[in-house]
Amino acid sequence: MLEVMRDHFGISAPRMRREIQGLHKELIKILGSKGIKYESLRAALVPVMDRQEAAFIFDSTAFESGLYGRETFKHLLTLLEPKATQSILVGDLLGNDQQLIIEILRESMVLSRSFTFKHSTLLYCVYVNNLSDAALQRLHEGLASCPAYLGYIPTTFGSRAKTYISLSVASFVLKSGKTLILAHEDDRDNSENINITLYPLEEFDYRVASLQGMYFSIFLAFKIERPSFKGFQIDTELALNAISDEGELFEDFTVLLDEAKHGYLINEKLGKLKKAGLEAADRDYIASLIQSQLSANYIYNLSYLEDYNVMKFNIMLEVQRSTGYPTRMTAALEYLPAKQVLRVITLH
Repeated sequence: MLEVMRDHFGISAPRMRREIQGLHKELIKILGSKGIKYESLRAALVPVMDRQEAAFIFDSTAFESGLYGRETFKHLLTLLEPKATQSILVGDLLGNDQQLIIEILRESMVLSRSFTFKHSTLLYCVYVNNLSDAALQRLHEGLASCPAYLGYIPTTFGSRAKTYISLSVASFVLKSGKTLILAHEDDRDNSENINITLYPLEEFDYRVASLQGMYFSIFLAFKIERPSFKGFQIDTELALNAISDEGELFEDFTVLLDEAKHGYLINEKLGKLKKAGLEAADRDYIASLIQSQLSANYIYNLSYLEDYNVMKFNIMLEVQRSTGYPTRMTAALEYLPAKQVLRVITLH
């Protein structure tokens, strides 16, 4: 919506920044009226370092009812951690290249039962983020009693399965404890709370809180991490415009890790650097590592510190190791569009 509005009306970047910030303030007000603090939703909206993400796969033809999404959620809602804050995305597995999808499923799925692949569009996916190890295991084991459940795809780390899933599912609800936040029509007042879906969200002791879809889609829809493909950079451009009057993409920016900051990282973040195999890396190497991953993921936690005139954001880094899973690190970067520089603030 923001892209269409900007291009149709020819809105300048400074005016666009004010519009985005105005919408954000209104969002906070709407959520507050429903007893929800926006900052409490953070764990559902940005990657969490020590938590898991997974895509749970169901055979839509295994249910007697054609409302397979509704039937799936009857099983799923009972198994979610009551106090957890999570984004839940749903969708059928789409795509023309069925052989590629078969390969992705074969190489990625942790199976609950064997199945015969017929067509990807018969497979229904429920994506859940911010899962503890115990919660992931509980879902996998608990869903085994569901006749349609086939298994899950681990998506904590980058993979072609994760990229594929990101192009097939869309945000559905945001779970905040026992409250499920979802979108309703844009011409319905935000004072209302209504479940416009066919899913039984009010069952199992959940409360529904809803708001207009434009607020949900802009600020409450979790985006699965994936490379920033050509043609999709508008997300990053508008995100930067939310904190800057320029909103210039940083593809050609230089990553700067100054000597003092490098010394700080060696002294204060050595454990994390060791885990990533970077304890002996010089500052040019660390800067080049960050530079190489600028387009590999989304940016998040954007903020403008008015007192210091500092614009900053975070990106998630995945550092490959010779054995085991990659090490994940968060890089906090200062955005300096006038100098075309991204200055490293910290790694953690």
